[in-house]
Amino acid sequence: MALIVLRRVEELAGRRSGALVLFVLALAVYALRAIGWPLVGGRDLDEYLYGYVQFLDWHPLLPWSMLFRTPVPGLVDGAALDVAGGFFAEPLMAVLYAGSVVAWAAAARRFGVRAALLTAVALLLYPAYGLMFHELSSEPIFAAAFALWAWLVVRAWEVPTLSRVTCAGLGVALLALVRPGNAVLVAFALFFLLVSSGRKQRLVNAGAFLLAAVLPLAAWAVLNGVRFGDYALARGGNAVIPFYRAFIADKIVRPENGPASRRLAEAVRRHLVTRDPYKSYGVTVADVFRSGSFRIHEDFYLLSDEYFGWDTNYSVLRKAGLEAVRTHPKQYTSGVAKTVWLQLSESYFRTPPSRPQENTAVPPQPTVHVRGRKLPAPTEGQPVPSGQSVWISRPDNCIRDVWTSATEHHFTFCRRGYHQRFDDIQQRLDALFANLPSRTGNAQLALRLDQASRWYPRLLLWIALGLVAFVVRRPPGAAVLFALATAALGVIVLNALGLFFDPRFALPVAPAFVLFGSCALLGRR
Repeated sequence: MALIVLRRVEELAGRRSGALVLFVLALAVYALRAIGWPLVGGRDLDEYLYGYVQFLDWHPLLPWSMLFRTPVPGLVDGAALDVAGGFFAEPLMAVLYAGSVVAWAAAARRFGVRAALLTAVALLLYPAYGLMFHELSSEPIFAAAFALWAWLVVRAWEVPTLSRVTCAGLGVALLALVRPGNAVLVAFALFFLLVSSGRKQRLVNAGAFLLAAVLPLAAWAVLNGVRFGDYALARGGNAVIPFYRAFIADKIVRPENGPASRRLAEAVRRHLVTRDPYKSYGVTVADVFRSGSFRIHEDFYLLSDEYFGWDTNYSVLRKAGLEAVRTHPKQYTSGVAKTVWLQLSESYFRTPPSRPQENTAVPPQPTVHVRGRKLPAPTEGQPVPSGQSVWISRPDNCIRDVWTSATEHHFTFCRRGYHQRFDDIQQRLDALFANLPSRTGNAQLALRLDQASRWYPRLLLWIALGLVAFVVRRPPGAAVLFALATAALGVIVLNALGLFFDPRFALPVAPAFVLFGSCALLGRR
């Protein structure tokens, strides 16, 4: 009986109607998980929405977020919350989730029906991958775009026509417009130098892939240049790698590392620790550099724009990061390696909603004593309170965040009319956030989903499975499977070079390793 059912499922998977059945099944899985995991605002959603609400304004009041990010996540997330009061936000995420599962299964179908079935089942049962689509940010859009690109690459590998290779190149452009760091996948053009038949055809296909990937990104960079004066895909990317990681995760940015580090330390001494909240909390220059504080890191961006100049594009931060790596190469390298290991060996969970307590009394706020003064203790173990506002940065420094005490601050504007425009943007942003679902998730189901995520095979196991299966079975298609897995690993390593461990940086590309293991194990021989 079981063999008969399996044979019929395989027959269905071999037909186009099987993709529709899988799509509907994935929608059902998403709906079930949504009971425990309602859609919530994800990482940096506010920055993406700043880009959305100002997208059609040729002279936006707050250009920082628009230049620091690429446009696709803001447009998708903003429209999802804007249209019909956010009614379609969760259905859209459900469609992206289901579409990504179908795309990966369709890619695996090129290697055999059973490989496609294993890929589909593995992704449907992958709680951490599904959880991304219950958090509105860039991650679900990246995951869906990467799934589409992987399918396009497999099609182009199977039949390397000019049109298919061009579509794969356009997929890279889409990925980079979701996250600028994905522009590194332009190097995938080298793959098409190997898979086409004939030397001339290989050169043509690689060139077509490269042009299709680069031209849309160049057009966006030119638009940024005409609009903002920054001819770049995204502003500030050169400061993320390696300064962000060196300062926050490895804590190796120190004044004695080199001239740029000393210049940064001097700016901190003169323009940061001399003002609140740093002054009131007694934060010294030494405290700043050994803290590894993400709040202080955000203030570094604003410090650079205000005192080194917007046109420097965080060059002092980038150089200080490079000096830190040159001075402490072993610590940086081991930190990157550990982050890559964690990205491949850890899963992702959402804390279940807490049960309402009978005692509704608000606990007293913790305090600290600084120079004889009692002040509210900064949250999250940080040296200063929250309230950082790099998103107000402008080339003319016309908007400033002025702290009048250890805990009080307000914005000032150098031109009349800016205050009203600022308030209008904030109201628009608040209205979009208010359109997120307000229901509370089922705590018991959320707990069970987290437990399932704990037991789900880690990415390292899928990679190991694929490597062993290739040695034993030697199935065809090794080139494209290894290429996609390498591309996914490259994205993870690139993030690790500049950022700390966070499963959300790896999960969008995680299905590439599931595809690798599934097709190596069950692909046609």
